[in-house]
Amino acid sequence: MLDKPLNQLTFTVVDTETTGMSPKYARLLEIAAVKVKPELVIDMDDTFSQLINPQCPISYDCYRIHGISDDMVADKPVIANVIPDFAEFTKNTVLVAHNARFDMGFIERAFKESGIRPPFLGVLDTVKMAKKAYPHFKRYNLDSMIELLNIRADVHGGSRHRALFDAAHTARLLVLCIKNLELMGIKYIHDL
Repeated sequence: MLDKPLNQLTFTVVDTETTGMSPKYARLLEIAAVKVKPELVIDMDDTFSQLINPQCPISYDCYRIHGISDDMVADKPVIANVIPDFAEFTKNTVLVAHNARFDMGFIERAFKESGIRPPFLGVLDTVKMAKKAYPHFKRYNLDSMIELLNIRADVHGGSRHRALFDAAHTARLLVLCIKNLELMGIKYIHDL
């Protein structure tokens, strides 16, 4: 499956919002994902988005970043009830995240604690891809990439640092990176 060109793979572009910076101590608050299908088609009708009850208080510092309050998640499912649906959504796709190490720390912990084997085929990081595709840029955080590449994604009611908004913008970044990498002769995952 991974021997296909990048533009023929199906990607699940994911973003998370959390109660803190370390999966060792913090919890998932929100997980969202957007599918990028073969021929680099971003399918905003095929998304996953779920607020999660972290079963712990949300600090004011975290709330200031993403705007997710204790009240917003009080009646939401816990991660153990969300992960099976997320697993189904990611099945047989390549997971993609911007600064994947951060998101994957939380996602891997959720899979492990739920006793579910991750069904995705691999993980790509758009930070690493952008550094290859746009080596002349000085900064590669998502805000910089959105601004430098004039990325716009239509996410109803979304805003920066909400998971679906960030996943949709990361999906657009992924497509731009793949197109630019193709021009550089990089067409397969093993070339990255």
